[in-house]
Amino acid sequence: MKFQVYERLWWSTPVWECPVSNIDNKSIKDYCLKVREEKPGVVISNRGGWHSKDLILPIPLALEQLFNDLTVFANDVGFRYTGINNLTLGNWWININGPYDYNMPHDHQNSILSGTYYISVPEENMGNLVLHREDKSEFFLTSKVKRKETMANNLAVTCSIKESMLIFFPSWVKHSVERNEGTQERISIAFNLVPQE
Repeated sequence: MKFQVYERLWWSTPVWECPVSNIDNKSIKDYCLKVREEKPGVVISNRGGWHSKDLILPIPLALEQLFNDLTVFANDVGFRYTGINNLTLGNWWININGPYDYNMPHDHQNSILSGTYYISVPEENMGNLVLHREDKSEFFLTSKVKRKETMANNLAVTCSIKESMLIFFPSWVKHSVERNEGTQERISIAFNLVPQE
């Protein structure tokens, strides 16, 4: 007996991890710390730490360049997945997580692609990004089922974070941030990309 196989990956979830070079993280970090000094934070998914409100101009030149290049890049790469090529920056905010701070699982509604750029990650174990599976597989792929984890059957994926790393993914993917087990603060900027009206 012979099987002719045509494998199709329906509803797959891409995650783009992109090291960013030639960027002035110091000016962006200084800006983030200044904003924290001057503006109150909010509590959304964060447990501890400081989460800014949505931010607008003026911003440092390095951050403006990052957003411009990110938008072009996301429209190119993301188009292959979403079929949408008119995405623009919808909103963005600063996250500063100190020791023991973390973020609960959440998604980013009313947008298409979401992500985070890591400005300062001075230590190991400062809280990786975790992407959560959203179907009912947890009731089938229980601890009683002996399996080797693969891209198709794992229940969550951990993305290791590094300084100058950009990670983005479809906005409907639930995600969380592990607890910062370091002794210093981790600084990142999160964003949403939306279709232009």
